[in-house]
Amino acid sequence: MMSEKLVSIFGLIFVTSFVAKYIGPENFGKLTFASSIFAIIQTIAMFGSENIIFQKTAKDRKLGEYIIDSTKIIRDFIYVSLSLLTLTYIYFFADQLTFVFSIATSVAIYFAVHDVYIIYFNAILQSKINAYCNIFALIISLVVRYGIAKFQLAVELLSVPIVLITMVPFFIRKHLFNKFKFEKNFITQERVNRYRKFMIGIGRKLVFYSLSVAIFTKTSQLFLGIKSQHDLGIYTVAMTLGNSFYFVLVAIISSYFTQVYLEKDFENSQNMVAKLNVVIITICLLVMAFFAITGSYIVNWLYGEQYAGVNDILLFTVLVTLFSGLSTIAEKYLLKFNAYDYLKKKTLYLVAFNIVLTAYCVYQWGLNGAVFAILLTEIMSFTVFNYFYQNRIILDTQKRVFLISTYRNRQNQ
Repeated sequence: MMSEKLVSIFGLIFVTSFVAKYIGPENFGKLTFASSIFAIIQTIAMFGSENIIFQKTAKDRKLGEYIIDSTKIIRDFIYVSLSLLTLTYIYFFADQLTFVFSIATSVAIYFAVHDVYIIYFNAILQSKINAYCNIFALIISLVVRYGIAKFQLAVELLSVPIVLITMVPFFIRKHLFNKFKFEKNFITQERVNRYRKFMIGIGRKLVFYSLSVAIFTKTSQLFLGIKSQHDLGIYTVAMTLGNSFYFVLVAIISSYFTQVYLEKDFENSQNMVAKLNVVIITICLLVMAFFAITGSYIVNWLYGEQYAGVNDILLFTVLVTLFSGLSTIAEKYLLKFNAYDYLKKKTLYLVAFNIVLTAYCVYQWGLNGAVFAILLTEIMSFTVFNYFYQNRIILDTQKRVFLISTYRNRQNQ
């Protein structure tokens, strides 16, 4: 999985930068805008099934297989209906290139919607299959993208790697799924109907939460894309660079929390979380110093002078990553206390806050407003939106960052 992340980062920063330089900020913004729209449609079409399939497959592999086969038509109906409506709107109200990219993205996301096999293999502890499939597809897609940019072919041909990145692993995983599955024969219609009802009953409770998360991550891109696709291209490049090291933060946080969850002493766990906050802050400050010194050279080398506007917001995107990492720590820590309902409510209120804030800021200040909105949202997610949980334990961990006693070893540690 780490090798997959490394290949992904290579693709995002090096090869994608080659493509971005070739097509320019405005066309790159169109590509991003199309991806953002269909990513939200994907979440709706999944109807919370990603959570259901993982949970049921982990407990009963055969049950997971039944649900996968039985719910395909639900994902088909929702996705195709919403995609056709969206493509119709884009056809009449957007330019030709945006429409072409949107068609390619819709096809790519169609395969992603039905590639629930990735969830299945994770649930049966065969994630290495997913990693190999994704790396293989990513390498093919990156080679094709690089070739199109290198030989200055028609921009519309970038639709090909957009589709390949999801189509290739889908067919490989589908083939392996049919070999792995217990039930080789077609399931009865009675069982199909039963699992569809089961899926709809539980999925409708989860889809709104999943949709809220998807909207939250795409709000700035959507509003900025409507106002200026050129600015969206600049914003996307800045966020790509500013978030390029986030996987390091996630790896550290995930590894560290195995000990936090095992710790039974409340005081010790509070201090452990405070120390983890310091580690994440230190890493982000070092990255910020690195970009402050070399950022303009990196942007010019990778993307060219037409993306010079990235330099004005690059350091702020690193701050976004910092508070996103700190917010992740807080949310993972709340899970230690089974705060599932609180986190769902927090997400819904945060999404509403983010939509209103982003709409206003983008309308008033464009690109700078989009960056300010996502930064303020992440800060609020880390601070105020966590303070309503029991006895403000998150605020207590934050205060401990500045206390010397936090870093002294206790006898019972």
